[in-house]
Amino acid sequence: MNPDNDQPYHISYLCAYTQVPRSSYYKWLKHDPSQRQIENQAIVQYMIELEEQHHYIYGVESLTMYINKKTRYHVGHNKVRRLMAANGIKAAIRVKKHDHHQEHKEQILANLLYDKEQGHNFHPTEANHTWVTDCSELRYGPKAQYRLRLSAVKDLHDHSILAWQIADTETSTLVTETIKVALAAANGSKPTILHSDQGSGYTSGEYNTFLAGNGINHSMSRAGTPGDNSPMESFWSHMKDEFFAFRVAQSKTELTAQINQFVSWYNFERLQVTLNGMTPIEYRNHAVQKCS
Repeated sequence: MNPDNDQPYHISYLCAYTQVPRSSYYKWLKHDPSQRQIENQAIVQYMIELEEQHHYIYGVESLTMYINKKTRYHVGHNKVRRLMAANGIKAAIRVKKHDHHQEHKEQILANLLYDKEQGHNFHPTEANHTWVTDCSELRYGPKAQYRLRLSAVKDLHDHSILAWQIADTETSTLVTETIKVALAAANGSKPTILHSDQGSGYTSGEYNTFLAGNGINHSMSRAGTPGDNSPMESFWSHMKDEFFAFRVAQSKTELTAQINQFVSWYNFERLQVTLNGMTPIEYRNHAVQKCS
């Protein structure tokens, strides 16, 4: 039996079974895609390419922002969500966690970014007013057997990473040198407040003497309350989930190059919803232009 000769029969059977007129079937078969369908196909293709380039780190909000900023199409969150669901596009990174456990701890050292009535103040109205700093651990080697401490400084106004330094261990010298590099990068500007946790480097005499000598107010998280420095915790989370989860450095030199690559991408290329769809450096430069 020749399947080609039986095609009209199969079509007639299918149309009869589905109660669809044969004329409607042939009309559908020959129809041209609408402009909306063409645009949706282009948007889906862009989303897939963007996700594949960045290991599927983007969710609905980020994809909407990138489409509106980087393509000629304008979409809303609901449309992006529908297209993602219809085409099996899912972000591979973490689901945001919420800690509903209310901690009541005595405030040992001054936290200048927290008020019992108003909560945390993580949104300064100008650049170089409030900086936050912290250290995190990264691993390298064939079996990830070696450890490295990464120290960084972030401006809360525009989320930019002003400086970073590395060492084998976290010391007062490491965290102090990071602040010195940040001050040099800020071209003479000094923060009014510099916030950290209560790590040994940040409570050291070397670190606090340097801050006091430069007229910088040292703010510190409450003991056992990592949420007091959540802007830095957020940066570490993005760094590890969006970059280092997909890379293994074999040497300290390779790891250093990777850190530099990520910080550059984060500052100059990573669009942020909370910065009105700008990168940290774009938002920083925009603020400077408004003030000038």
